[in-house]
Amino acid sequence: MAAVPLGFNIDAPRWDQSTFVGRLKHFLNITDPRTVLVPEEELDRAKALVEGCRAGLVPPGSSQEQLLYAKKLYDSAFHPDSGEKMNLIGRMSFQVPGGMALTGCMLQFYRTVPAVVFWQWVNQSFNAIVNYTNRNAASPISLSEPPPCWPAGSPSRPWLLPTVSISP
Repeated sequence: MAAVPLGFNIDAPRWDQSTFVGRLKHFLNITDPRTVLVPEEELDRAKALVEGCRAGLVPPGSSQEQLLYAKKLYDSAFHPDSGEKMNLIGRMSFQVPGGMALTGCMLQFYRTVPAVVFWQWVNQSFNAIVNYTNRNAASPISLSEPPPCWPAGSPSRPWLLPTVSISP
């Protein structure tokens, strides 16, 4: 187990963010779908470790790899502005598995208008949850804003689909 180097900054980018490859590695790290399967207790331990490291309190015997993994879990599950644990469905690490399941359902259940409307509604609702979860939490939002936005976007789009002519 390698010791934590002197002057280790847990908030410093792990990869060079001025290059495409560095930004891609960072994106792939925080959107890793495997982090969705991590238990809540481990996420809470990761948060405590990251916050302790920020305060200069690194537990003895901690390795740099352990700290970087804790940071990966922290970045994938906790909101960057508020520090609150994000809804599982709204996390960016859930985008690929959630989107694939929804796309599969939309492709499988397209034969009737009610099925198309239902799955389009589910997809729009999923997107609304993701957008709300990943909002800029530094700017306050009133509780009356999300409900009018969701009905304006979610139910209106599926009703457009039956008007489009689909050839057999």
